[in-house]
Amino acid sequence: MLEVVYRNARTRVADLAATLSAEQLQAQVPATPRWTTHDLMAHLVGCAADAASGRVDGAPGDQWTARHVAERRHLSVGELLVEWDRVGPAAESTLTEEQIFGPNIAADVTCHESDLHEALGLPRVDREHWQPFLEVMMGYLRNQLRHNTTVLIRDEEGQQWSCGSGEPTTLLRADGYELLRATHSRRSRTQIAAWDWTPTAVTDVVERFGFFGPRDDDQPIPISTPLT
Repeated sequence: MLEVVYRNARTRVADLAATLSAEQLQAQVPATPRWTTHDLMAHLVGCAADAASGRVDGAPGDQWTARHVAERRHLSVGELLVEWDRVGPAAESTLTEEQIFGPNIAADVTCHESDLHEALGLPRVDREHWQPFLEVMMGYLRNQLRHNTTVLIRDEEGQQWSCGSGEPTTLLRADGYELLRATHSRRSRTQIAAWDWTPTAVTDVVERFGFFGPRDDDQPIPISTPLT
């Protein structure tokens, strides 16, 4: 499954990148504010190249990802896409089903696809493309909150997760896309606290939402209509 998820996401992101203007390629990505759109594409291509060649020392740390950008900053988006097309099949062949429960290039490209959409003011990515990772990240959140008072989380499609110890004392009604983005540290503490909590959100619970830690900069929230 993961190799198909990766291949399809790579195709969507490459097709989008090929249409971007020079101005859009230099736009800052709010989710990764040190990167422009071009930098983010360089990371995705570098990640695939490293996966294909086994050059994964330091993954997925900051120095590892920064190298992807530095090595490809001089390349045009067309050149980036040529490289991605060349190394992509080998990269996807390294994926196994067990990797869905940890860092992997399919989860990475899916997360960054939404980063791009939000940076460019595009509608959110269709749910079918990110749903498998929502289940994984809610498992992460369940582990993060295992010593906290239990929160029952329910999304707009009726899926629900019980996170914490003991009987639920708090109900959170939240959009599935927003839950995923928050667990990927793509929503601020203020944005998470403003969700539909009954009673009011507990600060310690909000703090633990993001896999990469809490953040304070509010992020753009796309409209829910997917691209067709």
